[in-house]
Amino acid sequence: MQADLPDFDAYPVIQRIRTAEPIDSGVGVVWDDGLEARYHVFWLRENAPDAETTHPVTREQSLQLIDIPGDLAALSASPDANGGLMVEWSTGERSVYHPGWLRAFTDGAPDPFELPTRRIWAGDLGDALPRFDGPLALMDEAVLEQWATALHVHGVAILEGLPATPEVIETVPERLGPIRVSNFGRVFDVRSKPDADSNAYTSMALPLHSDFFTREYAAGLQFLHCLENAADGGESLLADGFHIARVMKKREPELYDFLTHTPVSYCNKAKDTDYRWSAPMIGLDEGGEVKDVRWAPWLRAPVRMPFEQTDTLYRALRTIFSLAEQPAHRVEVRLKPGDLLGFDNRRVLHGRTEFDPSTGNRWLRGCYVEREELESRLRILARQRRQRQVQAEKGKRI
Repeated sequence: MQADLPDFDAYPVIQRIRTAEPIDSGVGVVWDDGLEARYHVFWLRENAPDAETTHPVTREQSLQLIDIPGDLAALSASPDANGGLMVEWSTGERSVYHPGWLRAFTDGAPDPFELPTRRIWAGDLGDALPRFDGPLALMDEAVLEQWATALHVHGVAILEGLPATPEVIETVPERLGPIRVSNFGRVFDVRSKPDADSNAYTSMALPLHSDFFTREYAAGLQFLHCLENAADGGESLLADGFHIARVMKKREPELYDFLTHTPVSYCNKAKDTDYRWSAPMIGLDEGGEVKDVRWAPWLRAPVRMPFEQTDTLYRALRTIFSLAEQPAHRVEVRLKPGDLLGFDNRRVLHGRTEFDPSTGNRWLRGCYVEREELESRLRILARQRRQRQVQAEKGKRI
């Protein structure tokens, strides 16, 4: 960590400040590539890296915004010896800002914390489904980052060649973050059993679906580790819910609009738990793009809607469920012992074909991890690359 930064990250110096001057309510600068930028006085003051403003250990703000005088002004502003910004305040303090950090947070500059763009896919993903060497990913941070990136970008990725032992389902996902405990436990075993409390624990075919949408906050990632797969049948099915939603929007815009605005009720049917939640099947972000799909062919509660709405809902559900089952929109893969399948549970739908337990064992172990744990790990891995870049720059100067 550089001492003149208000956080734990690293910021390579690509551009330096050429000129700086106080302006009304802020500081105006010109960078050496000609970019002109303005920084608000309150924004500069509360992000100053000094110990009185930013705690030297936690790197969280110590200075409260309401403790900054309302008439704060910059008395002077100028580039410092490193190409950063030095400001003398009307309150008597002086703040110095690292050029790499300041440029990273300049309006219009690329966001260093932005994650790779997601790629939507259909049934043609097929052989291009991202696969990585499992043992190598656990030893080599570069391969770990490639796997994590694919998991974010495509919403699905497979680690191959891992030991077919029960503990793997905990040790590997924990490289991304803590495992989420549910009513199915910390981990769960997907195998046919007589006292099944979920369709997943039978040998029946499972239509494409996503998990946990009986909850207010569904798990973001699901991992399934194959220990045995000798039974006839039991191929895994995968589909990109974002792709299916796009197709639905293009072909049936009115039904798509209904599914994005009308809450659907979900419930689990278990002897010891009763989880219920209502939300639109297709969730949109502020920009109108799909952010999640609540895909539950068998975990919907009985509909409580006026007759006309009920009719529209069933037409919409039948249409979108049928789209997902078309071969052009889904991928079929047979997991091998040692394969670890990871996927975005709020995006990628999963299912399986029927299998015959009399022909051999089929045993998968599963767990859940939150989506933001993956996003955090990707940012940390990117931070470490920037730190190596900064160290390399220092080495060149020496």
